[in-house]
Amino acid sequence: MVAGALVGTGAAAAHANYVKSNPAADARLVRAPSEVRISFSEPPEPRSSEIQVLDATGKARIDKGDTSASEEPNGLRVSLKAVGDGGYVVAWAATSSVDGHQTRGSFAFAVGSADLPNVLDVGDPAPPPRPLEDAGRTLSFAGIALLIGGSVFGLFVRRAPTRAQDSREQVLLATGGVFLVLGSLALLLNLGGGSPPRLTAFLTARGLAGVAILAVAAALSEARLRQAALVAGLVAAFTATLVSHAAASGEVVQVAIDLVHAIAASTWSGGVAALLMVVLPFGRSFDSRDLGGLVGRFSALAVGAIAVLALTGVVQALERLVLLEDLWETPYGIAIFAKVLLLGAALVLAAFNLLRWGPHLRRAVEPEAAMRGLRRGARGEVVAIVGIFLATGLLTAFVPPAQTSGAAYDQTRHAGGLRLELLAASTTPGQNRFVLRVHDRLVPVTDAQKVAFRFTLIEHDMGENELVAQQRAPGEYVATGNVTSMFGTWRIQTIVRVPERPDITTTFTVPIGAAAAGPGAVARVVSAPPYTLVVYVDPPQPVAGAPVTLNVVLVDAKGDPVPNKTLTAALTGPSSQMVTLREISVGRYDGAIAALEAGKWTAAISVGSEAKGDYAFDVAR
Repeated sequence: MVAGALVGTGAAAAHANYVKSNPAADARLVRAPSEVRISFSEPPEPRSSEIQVLDATGKARIDKGDTSASEEPNGLRVSLKAVGDGGYVVAWAATSSVDGHQTRGSFAFAVGSADLPNVLDVGDPAPPPRPLEDAGRTLSFAGIALLIGGSVFGLFVRRAPTRAQDSREQVLLATGGVFLVLGSLALLLNLGGGSPPRLTAFLTARGLAGVAILAVAAALSEARLRQAALVAGLVAAFTATLVSHAAASGEVVQVAIDLVHAIAASTWSGGVAALLMVVLPFGRSFDSRDLGGLVGRFSALAVGAIAVLALTGVVQALERLVLLEDLWETPYGIAIFAKVLLLGAALVLAAFNLLRWGPHLRRAVEPEAAMRGLRRGARGEVVAIVGIFLATGLLTAFVPPAQTSGAAYDQTRHAGGLRLELLAASTTPGQNRFVLRVHDRLVPVTDAQKVAFRFTLIEHDMGENELVAQQRAPGEYVATGNVTSMFGTWRIQTIVRVPERPDITTTFTVPIGAAAAGPGAVARVVSAPPYTLVVYVDPPQPVAGAPVTLNVVLVDAKGDPVPNKTLTAALTGPSSQMVTLREISVGRYDGAIAALEAGKWTAAISVGSEAKGDYAFDVAR
């Protein structure tokens, strides 16, 4: 009956991934901040999430331990003690409010002239589920499979049942209800007092469905029990889908595919359990022709369910894998590949039962040999189902390669035998942080002699600029700069130099433009007819009392940079001042601001007497 847990093949845990923070990763600040804020790709549950801020040694905490929700969407915050110059590490653990799965990460920032500390090993991005969670998922999925598969088998496959078979069927369905109750309780206990309200509600509904089945099993006839079990199983499968990776995507089509996947898996695996428990123990009491007809009906159902299972699995895999190489170069892909092989073996066994042993029984051709073959085939399906379940259990511990990273740009290439993933924190013009993750199959490359980014703008001849990256974590190389200050289409050539191998290069195409400049962006595209201004401040998060640089890229209606103009900015906020900008390269201007007070500011930027545009930004305390 453990085989029934296959229903979990469609559910992959959701993850709340880091999107941005204040201070930003690798930020260099003039003054220490009073708090740290982090935004995630999914809503985190504050009661079971935590942000720790540590000194450069990783031993002393400088936060006040008051992690709570912030005003930003999907955000958390923590207050800091009064600290001075130095390097600091932020270690966070976020629990998704979608399904309670936890992710971890860390980043560094520095205050004053201190060095950025190395990012400490604070845990895996997605630690494996705990034993109680594994047990809860296993029991829940097994219960769903027994309820759906067992009831479908009783309603549509089995005919002229005996009383002994009915009794076994009643035990089978009641066992499904028990598993559902115990699995839901285990998952609730695993979450503890910080369980997300959404998840708690769904787990409670799942447990109540199991209780209802137990009540029906004790009070109603077998026919009503099958119908009630089918409804309860479908309700439980729906709740499982609503706390899956598909639900986290927010796409109705993905949720529907996940639900169909779960129902198909349950129909097959629960049906195999019913065949083994309810029918085959009484095989000798059957007329071989009747048994052959039953085997034929179930085998046809099983082949159809496996085909649907495979089809929906392929659709999900295409959504969650990035490259074909993911199937053997990522833990998630390897688990999927194992599932595919096991599903293929199960499909062969089901087809053999349908095309050989079933017809032999119906024609009474060597019925004893056919019965032995049928039992061997059913046992083989059980082995395949258990293997698929084990692979599915691994999937809940691994992050899909296509899982949203929160980066504005995230693309993966395969070059020179290496897996190269480029991430850009934003696709707005101005200062940006570029990360290249380098892996040799499953192993991060930590011995690169040089990792660099070379930037060229497709639309205009701006020359070539290079940023050299530093390794900030195993296999993760980071560079920050103002290279992409012009909006347009940028080619970013990545260069990885490893010992005893020629340089490994590949090129990514990154759009930098107005469409990317949303309400939360630091850089914004400001309309000032007949010109367009790309405006941003450096540092991205100005701090009260610290120097700030106002940067402007001036372009005409064709998108060409405009040189030799006089630009001024009238700053208004808690106070006011005037800044004159100087041209530092063709079409690029900046102006130094000694210090600003905390609050909201507006820079009214004038291009001589020809044009004017406003840029708003905040200054933190």
